[in-house]
Amino acid sequence: MPKVVVVGDANVDIIVPYPRFLNEQRTRVEYPQISIEGGGTSANTAVALSKLGVDVSFVGTVGDDQYGRFVIQDFKDKGIDVTGLVSDSTLNTVGVFAFVDEHGERYLWGWPRERQSFAVLDEDLVPMHMIREADWVHSSGMCLVHDTSARETIIDIFREAHEAGVPTSFDLNLRVDNGVLDPDFASALERIIPNVDYLLGSGPDEFAYLGDGDMMSNAAAYAADGRTVIVRDGARGSVSLTRDDRTESAAFHVDVEDTIGAGDVYNAGFIAARLAGRSLAESLCEGNAVSAYKVARRGARSSPDSVQLDAFLAEHAV
Repeated sequence: MPKVVVVGDANVDIIVPYPRFLNEQRTRVEYPQISIEGGGTSANTAVALSKLGVDVSFVGTVGDDQYGRFVIQDFKDKGIDVTGLVSDSTLNTVGVFAFVDEHGERYLWGWPRERQSFAVLDEDLVPMHMIREADWVHSSGMCLVHDTSARETIIDIFREAHEAGVPTSFDLNLRVDNGVLDPDFASALERIIPNVDYLLGSGPDEFAYLGDGDMMSNAAAYAADGRTVIVRDGARGSVSLTRDDRTESAAFHVDVEDTIGAGDVYNAGFIAARLAGRSLAESLCEGNAVSAYKVARRGARSSPDSVQLDAFLAEHAV
């Protein structure tokens, strides 16, 4: 069974759907149930991969607190190896409040704002032999946002994997303020990208800010040195770009419940398909399918297992 090491952020998501008014006078209100579940851009990908039957190890840091213990137990329950997951009593595991509107769109707010565990990753505590022996290494830009030990360690991990010939994938997860990408974060991206084999991201939310052109021309600029770029574009599906080729895959049409973690689980579908020897076109399709299955359901962890994915693909065959 292929072994994937996922590196990065793990937290809890506190899902808070908007209240619904049941009459025009707004005197009758329905308050949907709030739920707490595992979250984090990298952690969501790890869990989705495990549900698809991939052997997964997670490398990162959580606080030795209520949320951190929730994360660790959740990983264990999902069959994920936590040998490389550090629990630190001086740090706080973040709880992300995910406010979900009537259209399924989400608005996120993380708390606490200080001593956040996802920003810390001590390279001396990373089992580098797991990186070198993996069949694939994946991470997310979430841990590169700040100039911290996590940023430096993940950059080093990707260099280690690349030098060992291990395929790597990186989801941009850009954080853009008022239409401007932080120059320091942009510099960190330029340091890790040479060791990235598959660069994934949202076209309108991420690639649109990585250059002076439109999202596709910006993305195409990174399809060099053997790198494949994957542009996710929501209801329009996804596109892969290499130096010599462009492949498109249409989205699956479903009723949207919420979009939390849609990109994270897309990554899992794509990675699992590539590890299974699927073509780029087939891998885009499976990424789209995993994402569509999830957005039709509530929460970031509602991605399919392999049986559910096969059934979804059969039902939506075109």
